[in-house]
Order: sequence, then C-alpha cells, then structure tokens
Amino acid sequence: MDPESLRPDGPTIENIRTMVERTAEFFEGQGCVTCVGPTFSGGYTETVDSGDGDYLTRDTIWDLKVMAKKPKTIHTLQLYMYYLMGKRSKKSVFDSVVRMGIFNPRLNVVYRLDATTISQETKDAVEREVIGYDD
Repeated sequence: MDPESLRPDGPTIENIRTMVERTAEFFEGQGCVTCVGPTFSGGYTETVDSGDGDYLTRDTIWDLKVMAKKPKTIHTLQLYMYYLMGKRSKKSVFDSVVRMGIFNPRLNVVYRLDATTISQETKDAVEREVIGYDD
C-alpha cells in the first residue's frame, strides 16, 4: 500500500498523538537517550549478521512495541539477543547497559528486566544456540 494513499480518520490520528506523547514522556523520565537505532558491530555472527535496537539509555536497551497484548517470548528473546550482541560489540555505549526494557505506548506499560538475573545456563544457550557464538 502506498503511504500517500493512507487517510487516517480522526480517532486514529488522536491515538497516534497519544502514543507519541506517551513515548516522549516515557523517555523524559528515563534520562538521556544515549543512542538511537544502535547496531552491534563486533557482536554479529554468521547466524545473526544484522539487526538493530531501538534506543539506549545509560543503563538500558529499549524496544518500543505497539501491541494490544503483553510481549511474547519472541520479543523478549530478540531484545536479549540485542543485549548480548551489544555487550560483545566494540561500542563503549553498551558498557553501562545492564537492563533490557520494552515500552508499549499503546498500553502505556513498561517491562524491564535486569540482565544479571538471567541464569548463566540461559545466557550460554542463547549465545551458542541462537546467536551462534562458539566461544
């Protein structure tokens, strides 16, 4: 569909406005955004050779998800992969990142997890079996 042909109605425009306002307010409360659209050079593998996050703040990698329901396992796995690849990357902006978070402006809900609470066994499995690290 050609974006030029879209004609959103009034309620749709108002819903979009609300989500934009919620997102702006959310990030104002998180402190400085240190990176928009971070990539993971140095953290990619033959298995996962592309991907980028949404936002970084001082200690959290954020993904914005506009959904009517809670995040699914695939969403949290993707974010954990980004976290792990960021930690392996050559970018110092990831040095202080210790949390992962999802913000859903549609529901106005925040999900956040301290990455250090994830077991070493789970970390090893994701690194080896999903991302493809062999060390």
